[in-house]
Amino acid sequence: MTQTTTGHQCAMHHRGFFDSRFFILLCIFLAGSVASGCFVLRPFTGANVDIDQLRIARDAKMLQVRRDGAERLSQRLASGDSIANADISFYFSEALLNKAASQVDSTTGWLDSLTSYNIRSIRVTLFNGSAIATIAMAAYSHQYDVDVNLLMDCILAFKIEKGKFFATLEPFNVVPTVKAAGMISSFEGIIQDIVTMKLSTLSDNLPPIQFPVDFNNQFPVQGSTVRVRTGINLDISTSPQTLKYSLALKEVQIFKGKLFVAMNVKKTEVTK
Repeated sequence: MTQTTTGHQCAMHHRGFFDSRFFILLCIFLAGSVASGCFVLRPFTGANVDIDQLRIARDAKMLQVRRDGAERLSQRLASGDSIANADISFYFSEALLNKAASQVDSTTGWLDSLTSYNIRSIRVTLFNGSAIATIAMAAYSHQYDVDVNLLMDCILAFKIEKGKFFATLEPFNVVPTVKAAGMISSFEGIIQDIVTMKLSTLSDNLPPIQFPVDFNNQFPVQGSTVRVRTGINLDISTSPQTLKYSLALKEVQIFKGKLFVAMNVKKTEVTK
C-alpha cells in the first residue's frame, strides 16, 4: 500500500510497537497522517520500497517545483520593470553557490533526543526560476537501531540580515532508504515514516548557507589639500574620513547556472 503525506508539522508517539497499541498506530497511519514540508511515498506494509516508484515520484515533484519557479520568473520578466533597475546588481555563479554550500557538509545534529543525523554532501543546481539543493544525509534512530539513508531536496530562500547574505534550506521532497536488523526489521516500513516525519522540522536546525559577501561596508577617504593660487592664495584641506554604507536586498532572480541579485543603498554616513 502506498501513502503520500504532505503538510507543515507532524510528530508521532512511537513507543510500544510490540503491544496492542501497535495495531491502533498502524490504523492511524493507514487512515492518513500529516507530515510537514516534505513529500514521502512508501509502502506501510513493511515490504521493500519500490525504488522506481520513488524515483518517479521524486522526479515529478522536482518538475513541479521547477515549473512553478519558471512561471514566476516569466511573469517577473514580462512585468516591464527591468531587473537591473537597482543601485547595485551582480551575479553569483552556480560554482560559487556550491562552494558556499559545502560548508554544510558533515554537519551533524539531533532531530530529537533519540534520532541523530549527519549531512554527507550538498549539491546546488540553479534552474530558471528556482534554486534546488539536494542533500545526501543519514538519520539514525538510537531507540530502534535503524539507519535511514536519504536524499532530501530543498528550495533555497535567499535573504540579507545584519549585512550578511545567506540562504536557508526549505525541504520539499524526501526519498528515504531504510536498513534495519533483527526483529524490528519486520516493522521497518512504519519506522521509516516516523523517522522521515521528524525530518520535516530539519529546516529549523540546518545552518544557513553563508555567502562570502558583507553588505555593511566602509572604506577610508584620504585627506587632501588643494592649493589655489589664481587671484588669491588659498589652501583648502580636508581631513581623512570614513564613508560607511549598507545595502538592502531589492530582489533575487534565478537563471540557469547563475543567480542575479539586485541591491539598493540603504544607509550612508561619513565619520572622521
